[in-house]
Amino acid sequence: MREMSVREANQNFSQVIAAAEKGETIVITKNGAPVAKIAPQSADRTQDRDWQAAHEALVKSLNEKAETGFRLGKITEDDKYGDDQ
Repeated sequence: MREMSVREANQNFSQVIAAAEKGETIVITKNGAPVAKIAPQSADRTQDRDWQAAHEALVKSLNEKAETGFRLGKITEDDKYGDDQ
């Protein structure tokens, strides 16, 4: 993992992306403090740990919500456009 300042990353953005494509992770710093990370993205996002954690949190949140409303069923052309066709 290498570090690069915002200025360096901005001036060499295509090289930063090329490095990420090759599997390298680059930490972007501003005034010496890390502010961002550019890392390779897997082709199948469902295998990404961050994606999996976010998905699990979303599913948990949705399961905790009370069911409200009712199911409509199939929407017909009349439902969409009314009787004036």
